[in-house]
This record gives sequence, C-alpha cells and structure tokens, in this order.
Amino acid sequence: MNDKELSLLFHPSGRTGHGHPGETVGAVATRAGVPLAQPCGGAGVCGKCRVLPAAGANFLDEVTETERERLGPHLLAEGVRLACCARLEGSGEVTVMDDVAAANLQILGSIGTEPIGDWDGGRTGCGVAVDLGTTSVVCCLADLERGEILDVDSFLNPQVVFGDDVLSRIAYASSEREGLSRLRDVVTNALDRGIRAMAERSGRRTEDIGRIVVAGNTVMEHLLLGVSPKSIGRSPYRPTFLKYPPVPAADLGIHIHPDGLVHLIPNVAGYVGGDIVSGATALAMDESPSLRLLVDVGTNSEIVLGDRDSLLCCAAAAGPAFEGARIQCGMRAESGAIERVRLAPDGRGIEYETVRDAPPRGICGSGLVDAVALLLHQGIIDRSGRFTMTEGSGQRWFDPRFSKDDRGMVRFLLADHGDRPLFITQKDVREVQLAVGAIRVGAEVLLERRGVAMDDVDEILLAGAFGNYIHVENAMAIGLLPPFPPDRVRSVRNSSGLGACKALASEAFLRRTHEAARRMSYVELSTLPDFQPRFLRALTF
Repeated sequence: MNDKELSLLFHPSGRTGHGHPGETVGAVATRAGVPLAQPCGGAGVCGKCRVLPAAGANFLDEVTETERERLGPHLLAEGVRLACCARLEGSGEVTVMDDVAAANLQILGSIGTEPIGDWDGGRTGCGVAVDLGTTSVVCCLADLERGEILDVDSFLNPQVVFGDDVLSRIAYASSEREGLSRLRDVVTNALDRGIRAMAERSGRRTEDIGRIVVAGNTVMEHLLLGVSPKSIGRSPYRPTFLKYPPVPAADLGIHIHPDGLVHLIPNVAGYVGGDIVSGATALAMDESPSLRLLVDVGTNSEIVLGDRDSLLCCAAAAGPAFEGARIQCGMRAESGAIERVRLAPDGRGIEYETVRDAPPRGICGSGLVDAVALLLHQGIIDRSGRFTMTEGSGQRWFDPRFSKDDRGMVRFLLADHGDRPLFITQKDVREVQLAVGAIRVGAEVLLERRGVAMDDVDEILLAGAFGNYIHVENAMAIGLLPPFPPDRVRSVRNSSGLGACKALASEAFLRRTHEAARRMSYVELSTLPDFQPRFLRALTF
C-alpha cells in the first residue's frame, strides 16, 4: 500500500480520519469512530453506507459495479457513493447520509415482566446487571443491601459501526490487525460511561460497585473479554469458551471497586449464548411443569423448548431482514421507521404508524411483518411469495401502487412522503421468506426431538424488542410463528436483562444459570441430513 497519508473530513460529525490511497471510506470512518452505518460490516451487500463527496471533488476512485447495482442511476447521478466500495485517491470531505442514529433507536430499556424475586441478605454496596445485546445494551444499577434497582441506562451498542450482526463483527475482529481490540475497547468504554452515569444519578460512588453480571450472546461475551470469536464463524462453530471464571473489572478497563468482578452468564454453543440461558432461567423454564417455547427473533434467532424435564435449544440463521439490512427500505427501529401497517378502515388503502410518530424514513422488523401479511391477505403475493399482480393489472385500489425499479424488479408502494417513496420489493419478500423458513425449521425440529406437537405446548414466549412490538396474528399469518391461540402467546420483553438482574440479586440463581446451560441440549440445524429439503418446504407462506 502507498505510504502517503490522506485525510478525510466527515460531515456532520466534524471528525477527521486518516488513511492511505486504496483504502475505503468505510475503513477510514471506522478507524476514526465516525458514526457511519455499515449494517453488513462493509461486505457490500446492504447498500446502506451512503456518503456524498463534496461538490466538484475528485478524490475517490471509479464507481464500482456493486455501487451501480445498489445505488441505481439517480443516486449515482447525484454523486452518492458507498463507503464500503469507494476508495481514496486523495484527501477530501464527505457527508454521511446513513448515520448510526443512537439517540433515535427504540431500545427496550426495561428488564422484563417478572419480579426479580429474592435478594441475598447480608450484602453491602451496589452491583450492575448488563444485558449485552448485539444492537443495544441495557444496564441496571442495584443496591444489594436494600434489594432494589436504583437506575437503568440503555444505549446503542457502539460496535454497530463495525457491522450490525455478529458475523460482520467476527469478520472484522478476524481480518483487521487491531479489530479485536477495537471491538473490545468501544464496548468496555461504553459500559464504563454508563455505569458512571448511573452512579452519579443515584448519588453513589463507582467504588461502591463490587460486582457486575453480564448476559450476552456467545460472540458478544467473547468480544467483551477480547477473546477471538473466529472459531464461531466457521464450521463446526465452536467458541473458545462456554463458561468463563469471574474477571476483574479493572482488567477490562471498567472502573468500579478495585476488587470488583465481572461474572458472565454461561453459553451453550456458538450461537446459543448467555442471553437466552439468562432468559430461560429467569422465566423458570428449567423448573416449570409447563412446556413452553421461547423464541428470540433476530439475525441469529435462538429458540428453546422445554420444562423441568428437559431443555432443547437451537439457533436459526434468520439473517438480517428483521433488523432492516438487505431490505431496500429497511432500517432499525429508529425514529421514522414504519412499525405498524394495516388496511385502512374503508378497505381501500394503507395506514401505518412510525416510531415516535416521525415522518416515515424506512420500515423496521415489526412493520415488515405487517406489510408482508397484508400483501398475502390481499392476494397481492401468493403463498410462494411471488407478486401475483403488477402495474396495469386493473386490480382495485392497489393497482397504482405497483411499479418496477431501474432493474425491472416489481415493487409495491407502501408510503410516499417527501422525496423518498418507500417500497416493498419482490426481493424484500424473498428475504422475509428466508428468515421465516429458518425459524420455522428450528421450531419444528425441536418439537420433533421432544416428540410433541404444538397442541402440547402450553405457551409461546417472545423475547427481545422485536418480540415486544410484533403483531402476533400477522407473525402467524406469514409463518414466523406456528399457528397457536394468540392469548397463549406472551411477550416477555427483556428476559435476558431480567435474568442478569436475578443473577446479580442471588448467588443461587447465578448457579441455576450454570445448571440450566449444562442441561440444555443443543441441536445444530445445519448438520441435519434433511435440513435443506426442510428449509425449502418452510419457505412457503
């Protein structure tokens, strides 16, 4: 690589990054800590790291084929580039069009639906419980002596600038020379700031905090400790550790009591982590006579079927559709994201709701489920997912909403506000089918391994932010959830955070999480001899 150092000024953050000829704008932005969204981690598949070079500037290389495909002629004519593709030839300035809007993210900040329960007596000082999610982080400060939660702090996981999903972060940690340390440092620094802020608001000293309990997925726990997750990203997907002894907080750069320790909820497998163990134990799946199905929908969807007799679990590679990636107008649940879609009362139009009632900017996971269910119900798509009607078909109210994009792909107008109409495309429907198919296979396999049918299940539990906001009937309509009485489907909100709080409150509960993790029988779906035909069958709505 050419040793000449180049500078790149990013607007509106005002940060300046430094790089060398041939480096991508995205790489320079990441190193400089610029809040530039790179949902796919710079793989060039999402088209959502758009930047606009200063007018008249000529410091980037030629437009790539990927950019032509992802951006289309109109954006290219305006000079828009993708940060993951555009490479430096000189110094210059760019405006970030797709930023990481931390302040606008709809984070599920509360800790669940169940009481924390018994607190160990005879303890002094404070403790912190952490739900370390891929997208968001929730911290709870507790008074251990009085047995009460003092404060809650939630924020966007700062690792999102390195990629929205765990696979992107595994790739970054494994391929970049200082990638692993960067991923560790940004999250430990954020935790340190969050803990300090909670202590100040509660009138406590950070030195009074003697323990931290963290529940996170397997990759997040590896990154927190600075342990390479590379082995999780390749078959047979085995992590470096499943459980880890308590770590001095000082070793992680987290400033609490000098002897303070960080305890990690144990993992089960590469893609079934401490978060789902924490949630399942918090919901007493390990002790209850009731057979329940716990589903945490995300890029990596974790599923647990069990009761006090046995616990079966698997991970379904649902992909990033419900997180907004690979969906043309997809986005996270930030301000302006369409989160509800329904048919208008007169049956001749569409109504929608957005996060914080802001003007629509895109569509998030819950809105995507609603939209696809509506298209299916109206016969606009068939059970195979194919658009059955196109522009000029003369079919009722929705005919004017059909069009084709620059590549001839059929699309359906969902909302038209301002200068950016929002569409659902044929490709978007296919992405939803892939996600639905993976989760459906996971649930089916666990039921078969247990030797039961859905009629034998007492309750479906939906964990996480997506499970909290999803419309249950629409999720069933598209096959994301199996047919089941809606009144026996329950959102358990942030069950992972609840479990972390329970483990902070009680040593006995912390030991229970270890026992639950040991008892969980993990099923690796990808190694099933009939996985492919199962998956293909599951793609039908």
